Amino acid sequence: GGAGRVAVPQSRLGLVQNGLSHLVSVQSKEEFLCALVRGLGSNLLLESRALLAKAVMDWGGERLPDPRDPLNVCCSSGGALTTYTPEAAADLAVADLYQEPMIKTPDVQRMLDAVQPWLEQRVPFVLVGPEGCGKSNLLRHCFKTLKSTSVASLHCNAQTLPADLLLKLGQTCMTMNTNTGRVYRPRESEHLILFLKDLNLPKPDKWGTSSLIAFLQQLVVYRGFYDHNLEWVGLENVQLVAAINPSSTLGRHPLNPRFTSALRVLYVDCSPPEQLQIVYAALLQPIVQLKGGRQPPFNDARAVAKLAHTMLEIYTQLPKTFSVDDHSHYVFTPRHLTQWTL
Repeated sequence: GGAGRVAVPQSRLGLVQNGLSHLVSVQSKEEFLCALVRGLGSNLLLESRALLAKAVMDWGGERLPDPRDPLNVCCSSGGALTTYTPEAAADLAVADLYQEPMIKTPDVQRMLDAVQPWLEQRVPFVLVGPEGCGKSNLLRHCFKTLKSTSVASLHCNAQTLPADLLLKLGQTCMTMNTNTGRVYRPRESEHLILFLKDLNLPKPDKWGTSSLIAFLQQLVVYRGFYDHNLEWVGLENVQLVAAINPSSTLGRHPLNPRFTSALRVLYVDCSPPEQLQIVYAALLQPIVQLKGGRQPPFNDARAVAKLAHTMLEIYTQLPKTFSVDDHSHYVFTPRHLTQWTL
């Protein structure tokens, strides 16, 4: 990907490793082509990723199942190329809404397919995307499906330092003495995911270096660190997962390409209105029934869909009236829609 087409700067080797990470256990040409688009395109902005999908399918002699949306492509259980279809949401109860249910739209299914191999391989990765697009929600859903795995979260800010990370590791890991020296291993489960939210908020020093990023790079590349006694401590069964907003966002800083090249990177964007319609119609159904009972029109799915459509219309019109060019805090995201719904 050339300048301006990748979400996060990476070396060529980093981009290639993104691609190779999806080719494990591929068994057919169709699977290979889909995996290549998912892997090599993971760090590309969506417009460039769509061009890559067209080029890869042309190169493989296959037709896209939906030429209007080149990224809506996957392999069916029979091995043929097909599109993602929205999975019907189970009848949700109001109590379910506070567990942040995942409505599996085509975009969500595509992102799950992109993240799943990295969780299975336990490689470090980062999700990049605009505020409120669902990065943390997607990851929480994935984490719940993992066996023998605990999650330790660290919400970064401008002052977050390696000491904060070491404190979190000390709380969730135990020190073991092995024949190769001291190692940190998860305390309460076989594996630990270290989830760092807003990793690009810590402020770099005047030379442009972030001590937290430099420390994380050492953890990822060398799988350990030097403690305050300058003794090497290894790190075992700990996977780094991060979520960041693009560095162009206010208060965010670019990540060192040497660090990002050691990670797998996935760019995610806000879903288009037609997919948000599916999500909010499913979320609104139990709320409408709670308020109005099961009598018409409250039990009519079409009426609920119309309500969701009206809310989306207001949501899409708001930025045209209250522009971010007028005031920097005029930023509207799907998160506001969710808060309005609940």
